[in-house]
Amino acid sequence: MSIRVQIADDHPLTLIGIHTLLENRANLDVVAQAHSVEALLENLQRHPCDLLLTDLMMPGGEQVDGIRLIRRLRTLYPQLAIVVVTMLDNPALISSVLKLGIQGLVSKRGLLNDLPKAVAASPRAPFVSASIQHLLDSSAALHGKPLLQPEQLSAREVEVLRLYGTGMSIGAIALHLSRSKQTISTQKSSAMRKLGLDTSASLFLYIQEHGLS
Repeated sequence: MSIRVQIADDHPLTLIGIHTLLENRANLDVVAQAHSVEALLENLQRHPCDLLLTDLMMPGGEQVDGIRLIRRLRTLYPQLAIVVVTMLDNPALISSVLKLGIQGLVSKRGLLNDLPKAVAASPRAPFVSASIQHLLDSSAALHGKPLLQPEQLSAREVEVLRLYGTGMSIGAIALHLSRSKQTISTQKSSAMRKLGLDTSASLFLYIQEHGLS
């Protein structure tokens, strides 16, 4: 019996590449493709499947947060096997994704060799691309301890992150807290440095993952 597969990625060439890798496997049947979160959710309702291969960051209304998307899929389709295909290179976010019970985490740089291995894996022993595992190992060696949790930030840093997670700008947060924009920017940057995050997008994902918003 064939495994029913859906693919989701907002880059057309990636969709074509993944489909090409899968189409020659006799036991796989690609039943739907999507280039946005809305299309993915609609496809899952219309076309039952056993395995989802999806990018983590795609356009799509309120569901652009990849971690929140995977959590939602876990709730709606608890038996669905999920392989995340990504260019993600932040150790904190990678660790968060792996905690969601996915079947595989594949770097887009190694699709040709790694995707078939992830498809054949299981949630009990998920496949992780060597480049991603190396990133995790290097981070652990560098930090010597797990990345900081929210309670290890200062109270003011957490306060700023909570407001930032609601979508408020630096200026709006400064006005709300009666602090200068420079102070708010410094507190945001300090929190990011402590957490090992280097972009505002990765900070937003961290905020969502740890329930700070």
